[in-house]
Amino acid sequence: MDPDQALYLKRASQRQIKKAVTSDFIGSFSSSLFNFAISLYILKLTGSAMNFGTTLLIGPLIGIVFSPFIGYLADHYDHKRVMVSTQIGCVLLLIVYSLLFPLLGNWHYLMVLIMVATLGLNARLFSVTYMSAISRLVEKAFIQQLNALEQSANSLAQILGPIAAGVVFAFVPFRSFIYFEIVAELVVVLIVLTMNFQLVEPPVMQQGSKSESMWASMRQGLVYVKKRPLILMMILVASVLNFLCGVFNVGFPYLIVQVLHMQNIQYSLTEALFSLGMVAGGLLAAKLTVDSNPIGMVSKSLFFEGLPLIFAIIPLLFTLNSWVSTFIFGSINFVLALVLVFVNVPLTTYMQKTIPMHYQGRVFTILMVGATSLQPLGMFVYGVLFQYTSAIGIIIGSFIGMLAVSFCAWTVSHRGAFQEEKLQG
Repeated sequence: MDPDQALYLKRASQRQIKKAVTSDFIGSFSSSLFNFAISLYILKLTGSAMNFGTTLLIGPLIGIVFSPFIGYLADHYDHKRVMVSTQIGCVLLLIVYSLLFPLLGNWHYLMVLIMVATLGLNARLFSVTYMSAISRLVEKAFIQQLNALEQSANSLAQILGPIAAGVVFAFVPFRSFIYFEIVAELVVVLIVLTMNFQLVEPPVMQQGSKSESMWASMRQGLVYVKKRPLILMMILVASVLNFLCGVFNVGFPYLIVQVLHMQNIQYSLTEALFSLGMVAGGLLAAKLTVDSNPIGMVSKSLFFEGLPLIFAIIPLLFTLNSWVSTFIFGSINFVLALVLVFVNVPLTTYMQKTIPMHYQGRVFTILMVGATSLQPLGMFVYGVLFQYTSAIGIIIGSFIGMLAVSFCAWTVSHRGAFQEEKLQG
């Protein structure tokens, strides 16, 4: 490559990273603030825990149901156009909701469900399309840095958003959150419009035909994943780990609040340390290079993800000061989040660099659906287990399960890497 062209690509990639991280922070901050405000509003409006749970569940559920549609759009249509269209769709929906707000009466909750479902679908479509576009947004050497910094930006936004919403909700009407979300979505649209989605030209490849059916397109994506043993293995590993992570998602809050009777502020601190771990992990991953063996990094990280869990039995075995227990659970959350970044970032970067662009939307959709498919079951199972069995036994069993999964991933990754070298060679 010509030195001048290389310098241009480097500087252009750095500008693209700044724009992408800024738009990510604004979008994540406004979304977390708005979603938290909606949660408080639903509780205030209906007073029903079931309605509150339905509101939280419907967004992710809609994303799973429409996953074939999402993958098809991301792979067959212009990325910038799809992303801008989804954001404008969100803005229009929010404007309609703000205009109808005084007139809805008893229909408020139904409108909130429709809005949350539509916003969740648009957010999933925006996310998958954006992940599929990264290999053309920045030069290959900057993909990992971009993924890592975006991880930090999203995590920081998710710390600040609920805090801001909790403080402001008591002083401003709910409609103000709608207006803020509209402005934030428009800012994201403006930033996306200034980004160059053709900065890096990919190798010439066969593009998916827009005339093929959505289901035929999704079948091709499944066939492609089946031919990539490493990707298939990571999807299976992610699915099992998300099931086992019920020990964190369900078990830790139960232990902290119900068993150890710690204060709400102490529980909040342990949760905040998880988000801080994600921020720290993203900043650290942005400085490191794992291109030489990204799957090896993922396999090692999986081992260290389960390792801190065993320390959670200490407050259950010994009578400790509540702040010492807070430190233990907070440290576990921090390390877990830090290590999780070194699972997500190298895997995402590896996929963006090695999967043909016209397959990325479908593959990322399959990854998201596959990775989260067992999560609801895991939360239910762990809820039952912690209610009726020994917490120490559950933690030890989950610890052994996580180590076993990481060992299997380490073993299979070497064989899968060899098979992929033959496939690509």
